Amino acid sequence: MIRLSLRLRSFLAAVLALLFFIPLTAITIEQAFTRSLSQSMLEQMRLQSLTLISEFEFNDNAPQMPQQLFNDKLNIPGSGLYAFIQADNQIVWQSLSTLDWSQQPTLNAPEIGQEVFVPDFTIGTDYFLFSYTAEFDNSGNFVPVSFFIIQDKRLFETEQKTFVNTLWYWLGFVALLLLVLLIISLNMALSPINTLITQIKKAEVGDLERLEKTYPPELEKLKHSINHLLDTEQQQRSRYKNGLSDLAHSLKTPLAVLSGNTELPSSAREPLNQIDSIIQRQLKRAVAGAGSGWEQAESVAPVAKKLQSAMHKVHADKHLSIQLDILPECLFRGDKTDLMEILGNLIDNACKAAQKRVQVKGYRQGKYLVLQVDDDGPGIAKQHREALLHRGTRLDSYQEGQGIGLAVVADLTSAYNGQLIIDDAPLGGASIKVRFIMEE
Repeated sequence: MIRLSLRLRSFLAAVLALLFFIPLTAITIEQAFTRSLSQSMLEQMRLQSLTLISEFEFNDNAPQMPQQLFNDKLNIPGSGLYAFIQADNQIVWQSLSTLDWSQQPTLNAPEIGQEVFVPDFTIGTDYFLFSYTAEFDNSGNFVPVSFFIIQDKRLFETEQKTFVNTLWYWLGFVALLLLVLLIISLNMALSPINTLITQIKKAEVGDLERLEKTYPPELEKLKHSINHLLDTEQQQRSRYKNGLSDLAHSLKTPLAVLSGNTELPSSAREPLNQIDSIIQRQLKRAVAGAGSGWEQAESVAPVAKKLQSAMHKVHADKHLSIQLDILPECLFRGDKTDLMEILGNLIDNACKAAQKRVQVKGYRQGKYLVLQVDDDGPGIAKQHREALLHRGTRLDSYQEGQGIGLAVVADLTSAYNGQLIIDDAPLGGASIKVRFIMEE
């Protein structure tokens, strides 16, 4: 599942809501306006029909209408408003506005006393049609007369289009304004969370011992819980390290007494030295394993620089070229002493095996920190590499103490959940890499 920030999730939810709400609102208002406009057109045409009815009469069995009608549009050809009067299924009168019509439309008369409104009446172009049938006295006989009002739809469609364009323009502006207000409100709402995250990061790298500042009630409980976790973790680490120091002191004293015993057989001194080495190694591994994700990350470059200077002195007789290529962003999330132990053993082993050149690299590989030490020595045979990478294998049997150094590196790397990789170096010798998680 894609990991999205709370800000982005809230923003996308609001955008989806607007994408649903704005078109739905626009369609609803547009439909309501169209119906209102159509109803208004019906009322106008009904009124115009009543005007025609009031002006129509029979005189000597002949229908009569005034020369000039009250509505001027019916007197002007091509005005867009037209009228017809039909009796006995024949058109007996039509307005002056129809003079430019080449043919008369087919009109169906409604029943007496009924009206019909047709919103889509087509005669080449679209029109509104309103018709009404009434009875008139013609020499004692009641004759049904139908009145037809035809209105051009172009004006209606222009008005409708203007309204729709204006509606979408302003709704778009409102949506944009709402998005701006949403972004501002989201930033204000998430500001305490951003502050809390910043303080947690500072505590993670060791710049803060406890979270400070005042937060909203929803985050205050979280702040107190994190502070309690920090306090508890710090106290536990202190107790653990103190206990390990006491254990180391308790074990070293009897070993020192045994080692100083002149009556002790010479064959027993070597096992005692091995026991002492094992104790130191396991204690260091235990301390490393107690490391915390909250402690300050150590920069690798300064440590490598110090080790480079020390190795030049230790192996001065070999006149080695020790090259450093450590990127500034390389940070070790752990104890500085452990970093020096790991890198120091790797560089020391490389110097012992090298003929002329040692190359130390530090770089990021995704979320991992990779420390790589290459030499131009004889390398490590493939059958030995597998043994070095298996837990429990004795590592002190390789030439010039390389096994012991790699044992320390393997233990410390394992304590930090890292990975040890042995390969061939471009220089011709061995390439030892250790990889640690640099960030979650």
